Amino acid sequence: MDDNLNNASASALFKDQILPKLDLSDLGTAEHQALLQVLELLNAEDSRSYLELKKSLENQAITPDFSAALSQQIYHHPEIYADEAQGFDWVASWLPLLKNGFFPDEQHTEKLLEFLYFGLAFLQSEKISEETQAQVFEVFSVLIHSKSEASLPVARFLLHRAFDLRDYQTSHFLVQQCLSSKLLTETYFAKDENEVLQEFPFRINDIFVEHFYKGSWELLLESMHQVLPVSIPGKSGAYEVLKPWLSEELASFYAANDDWAIHAHQHLVERVLFTEDESFDYLNLHTAAGKYPLITAFAEKEWDESDVLLFSLKDKNIPLEQTEAGFYKLQDWLLANNRTNFNREVFDNYGKAVFAVNSARELPVKSISLWFEMCNATQNNLRQKAYFNEVFSHLLTAWQTKKLPLMSKEGNAFQVTGIYVLTHVLGELTPLKDWLPAYQASGLSDPLNQFLLLCFYDSRSILKEHISEESSAVLYDYLISIAYSARETKPYLREIGVKLCVEILTTVYKHTETFAQVNEIASLKNLHSSVVAQCEDFAKFHYVNEKTDLTPQIIQSWYLFLNDYYYSLGKEFLWVDAVLRNQGARLAAYFNAEEEGSFPDEILYRLYKFLKMCSKRSDSYSELGSIGSAIATHLSHLLQDLKPEKLSKNVVEILYNYINGPEINAFHQMQLENEILPFYAYYFQEEKTTETISEEEEDAEKQEETIDDGVEEETEIEPAAITFDSEAPLSIQVLEQLILGLSNYQKSRIASSVYKAYLAKNEAELKALLEEDTTLKMNFYQVLYLLIIDLEAAPGSAYEAYGNLGRSLFVTLVKGSTMALSYTQGLEMMAASGAYPEKLSQALQQVVTDLNE
Repeated sequence: MDDNLNNASASALFKDQILPKLDLSDLGTAEHQALLQVLELLNAEDSRSYLELKKSLENQAITPDFSAALSQQIYHHPEIYADEAQGFDWVASWLPLLKNGFFPDEQHTEKLLEFLYFGLAFLQSEKISEETQAQVFEVFSVLIHSKSEASLPVARFLLHRAFDLRDYQTSHFLVQQCLSSKLLTETYFAKDENEVLQEFPFRINDIFVEHFYKGSWELLLESMHQVLPVSIPGKSGAYEVLKPWLSEELASFYAANDDWAIHAHQHLVERVLFTEDESFDYLNLHTAAGKYPLITAFAEKEWDESDVLLFSLKDKNIPLEQTEAGFYKLQDWLLANNRTNFNREVFDNYGKAVFAVNSARELPVKSISLWFEMCNATQNNLRQKAYFNEVFSHLLTAWQTKKLPLMSKEGNAFQVTGIYVLTHVLGELTPLKDWLPAYQASGLSDPLNQFLLLCFYDSRSILKEHISEESSAVLYDYLISIAYSARETKPYLREIGVKLCVEILTTVYKHTETFAQVNEIASLKNLHSSVVAQCEDFAKFHYVNEKTDLTPQIIQSWYLFLNDYYYSLGKEFLWVDAVLRNQGARLAAYFNAEEEGSFPDEILYRLYKFLKMCSKRSDSYSELGSIGSAIATHLSHLLQDLKPEKLSKNVVEILYNYINGPEINAFHQMQLENEILPFYAYYFQEEKTTETISEEEEDAEKQEETIDDGVEEETEIEPAAITFDSEAPLSIQVLEQLILGLSNYQKSRIASSVYKAYLAKNEAELKALLEEDTTLKMNFYQVLYLLIIDLEAAPGSAYEAYGNLGRSLFVTLVKGSTMALSYTQGLEMMAASGAYPEKLSQALQQVVTDLNE
């Protein structure tokens, strides 16, 4: 800037228009001293007035006094403002005066502002030099930031005109000047209640509002809200002017007036969209108490896309207590419009930022319902599912320890519990029985099912109290299905998933009276080695429980599972060992007290058969030695307390012949001899020795040996040795031939159709014959049972016809009998175990279905 040119112009103006009008007559000496300095600053040392004053004040040490009267003579010349160029030159010439503390009074400041109001267009035009323009704003800066009566009026004028969008060009011009010259920053001066000038900060509070907006916060906010979104791309706007003013007091006003906070949202969104400035300082205003009113206000409105945008810009450090309600509003927005809002660009660009959390602790607990809504089986949007499963994977970080996460509830740390989720989160949707089956098909690989398992596991001890019988049945089916689906998952999921299912099932259904459930739960041991002991203990609790009364069903199950215990060499159904070693006396007491007909005979005969097989095969399989000892112990305890009349003469004779025969193990003989002899004496008054065997005993022994052959398949049978007369009437001898043929079906060379036709023709006689001979009936049942589970006779095999015959005949004979329920349970468990090929499993399940009809 050419200071000499401007100074010369200002000096000429002063000399020509102001100096001649000065009246010194009413001024005192101190005022004369101040005027002398003014003349020096305005380069008027050659004027007559200066020379006279200089002479009159020579050698006087007087403190200058720039009084109101003197200020009036220097500044109050409104006629100068009639010419805009002259007026701005005059204002620009004030700078040296102002820097020396010679300020215009309040009255002339108002004249200056009147001139400025109409002269702003000229001030920003090309008619004024850049140097003069710059000096004018430097004058404004000194006026505002100095202790003068002009400070507040000038600051207020510039603020209002800068924020007045009715003249956008002038507004923008003043905003740029305010920023470049820092006009509305730091502090200003205004009179206090005692008319004393005091310094105040440019910071919004009650005093600021009183000074600039007549005490009206509403006027302040209207003004500020209007200018928030206004700016020229690439240049700073009014927001940059007001940003340093933001204060805790402003936040307090918003906190007390939600409607104004919501109003601010609209303009802040416009600012983001139009100026691409995210306005963090304004959006994240907070009170002295730490409340963020513009954030908490999100909870008080219905959301649209703009709210998603703005909420995403919140400070990450705002307490969760204040953001939780807004999070739920975002959740409502996502669930609206049939959940299509997920696909909107605003969610990709902004909404996802809200879900970018580092732990479950940052997520509100009721957001769990959003996860279930966005990722359930009815949702086909795979991108949506993948996204929310990833977000909520934080809820499964404690999967290995089987624990639910720590989340947020009303801003506080909240340990999620299973019952809370089921009753306060998911329970608000629909009852358990109505929504749980929908999750079953997706299996354990679905994160929702993993979380549900954790919930059910956490609440397992009280779950039964909170669900209906109908829901309990639904839960049971769900858990069984999820457990089996674990086979198709990764190892870390499989092990924990199966453990959780077993833990829940064995707790919730601990006292089930449905043995089909007992067996199905027990069979889950086949899914993972880690649950074998627990499944076995669960079965043992139900089958070997001294606190529950014995029933025919339980007893039948004992010896049905003895079959599997034996053939697995003691590796399956370990609880059977507890039956054999501890339940003999209890079983005897039951038989003694009940009228069970042939039931004791059936049990004793089955035990005898297995003991005999153990003795014969223990050399090949050492495990059978231990099983045989347990069976002998069981027989000993049973016979010791059993009343003789509870067994038939036929079974007693078989047992007697066995202990006196050559095949019995010496130790078993020692255990059983003293227990069997009293039964033999009860039926046979004369004691018989092994040297004098009657014809009747020989017949019984032959009959028993023939049965043994059919069950054990120990002897190599030549095809020629197996005969069957399909034209002969049904008799014990013919039935024995039939049993032998079926037990050796692969060697007999007798077509299954021959057996089928013969049995169909003699069905009534067959049932009657079996009812007369318990031993024969049990043997026939056993042969059929082994046939229907035989892999060689399974559907699709070369001997499928024999399997079909066995299944059909088994249903015909066993259905409705005392053994039906036990057989049904065993077959059902086998079908569900996964140990058999799919076609055979389906065939076994069909037998179960036919037996239950």
